[in-house]
Amino acid sequence: MTWLEFALLHSPAPTTVRVTPRHGNRYAEPTVIGPCVVHPTRTVVFCPPDTDVPPGSLVTLPTGQTSRVRAACHLDAPGYRLPGHLQLDLEL
Repeated sequence: MTWLEFALLHSPAPTTVRVTPRHGNRYAEPTVIGPCVVHPTRTVVFCPPDTDVPPGSLVTLPTGQTSRVRAACHLDAPGYRLPGHLQLDLEL
């Protein structure tokens, strides 16, 4: 299963989030990434595998809620029931 197939299977519609990357003490211009899958708790976002979001970046969810990225982890498909992806753990 590809990332796009997974995202469309687990979301009612393609979902995007706005990311404002943090580099050092400065924030870069916001960019839109997707398709993403937002966990119902809104504390975890699964993103395409080619996404790069450093911890400390800001993520604006489709609800308009903005959270800071606590941790970002690239996960490969082998050993998981998910395709390769980037998992963002957000602060509450």
